[in-house]
Amino acid sequence: MSYDHKAAQELNETALANPQPGDYWQEMFCPYFVVTAVNGDNITVLSCMGGPNSYNRKDEVNARIYNDDDTWSFDYSKHMVVDREWMRRAVRYERIDGFVADVIRNDKSKILVKEWKQFHAQRLLTELKALGPEVAELMLKAEW
Repeated sequence: MSYDHKAAQELNETALANPQPGDYWQEMFCPYFVVTAVNGDNITVLSCMGGPNSYNRKDEVNARIYNDDDTWSFDYSKHMVVDREWMRRAVRYERIDGFVADVIRNDKSKILVKEWKQFHAQRLLTELKALGPEVAELMLKAEW
């Protein structure tokens, strides 16, 4: 199967204009970030680009974990909320028209979103339980 540049560019434009949970941005299989949630202009991502070892993205959280078996995964606690400008700057070339990274939309990346949600749901439940029985009573009365 050959690379369809035109189709990739169209999908990239669509994903940049309308990001969806599970959008996995990468360059030649090197991960950039995965979108985990979209709330208006606030886009939650697990990024592999920032952190103290990054030359120009030191202030951004890097959620990549290197495993002992020479694989990597995500630390679901290290998400960050970004805006569309951050996304644009992360995936487009700075001085020429085009994308430095391509988006992948598939079921595998949606599994990351599901795991991220489960991680945070469990964390929230633990925090609520620690607040005591009064909070549990309030939760039972809440209308969802």
